[in-house]
Amino acid sequence: MSRTRLSPIDILGITLGTIVILVVIASIALLARNHGFFTNWSLPGARFWTERPFRHGGAFNHPLREEKDEQVTGSFTAIEIRDIAGAIDIHTGTGDSVGVHSVKTAMFPAAMENLTVGIEKRGDRLLVEERHEAGFLMSAGSVSFDITLPKGITVIDAHSVSGSITVHDVPPGISQTLATISGSISSSAAGNLDASSTSGSIQFGFAGSRLNARTVSGSVEGTINSLDPGGSAEVRSVSGSVNLQAYSGFDAVVSLNSVSGGVSCGFPVVVTEQKRNSLSGKIGNGSSRLDVSTTSGTINISKS
Repeated sequence: MSRTRLSPIDILGITLGTIVILVVIASIALLARNHGFFTNWSLPGARFWTERPFRHGGAFNHPLREEKDEQVTGSFTAIEIRDIAGAIDIHTGTGDSVGVHSVKTAMFPAAMENLTVGIEKRGDRLLVEERHEAGFLMSAGSVSFDITLPKGITVIDAHSVSGSITVHDVPPGISQTLATISGSISSSAAGNLDASSTSGSIQFGFAGSRLNARTVSGSVEGTINSLDPGGSAEVRSVSGSVNLQAYSGFDAVVSLNSVSGGVSCGFPVVVTEQKRNSLSGKIGNGSSRLDVSTTSGTINISKS
């Protein structure tokens, strides 16, 4: 007897048919699982589906959650917080120690066990950070921080990969470096400020000698309560408007540039150059410098 050789088209058809059958079987199993059809089954693996809280899409309905409060004593002048996927909230308290309130969430126990909060004293600097042990899917969790500061802190350094950063109710004059990739930034009373976000808005209140606020996709709104003589303020946005308020005695050489948007200034300006979307000149004696630019958005400077 002669053996019939399958053509490439036949092989492809058999393969696609097998895939379709497997998809149908998987779909039936998924529907049965989501509607509780496995409840009374005693087949191997049935308990896997019935004892775990699933919802449509396969994610947990109730992620694991763990909260913890820690008080850290020491003569600290600087605090550094490093987070991956949670929010950071920083404010001043009434005590003499640093309060660290952490909220850990994870989708399964192994991820929770491998998610820790690291607290290290490094001289007069305190480091608080989210840590993950190495391993597949072990980083499937996040930590949110609520940090209470004592008096004497002069430097705040906070970084998050995917989370917002908020600094509020702190004494004026604290130098702050705040950075996030995907999240908003808000600081109510910063001294020198360096704030950056890739995808998020920035809001600030500032009084110092150096201001640097930049975002790729987001608006910038801020109040300049004072800018030291010889100081500089630089605000950048790629896709977003910039709205700034400044104290009545604001004194600076200004440069305002927008590629696609209007530019306005509520202060008297000795103009050196003015175009439809740009303005350069001097406010007062020009003892400091203000540079503002955006690619897509308006720029507005007004009196506070």
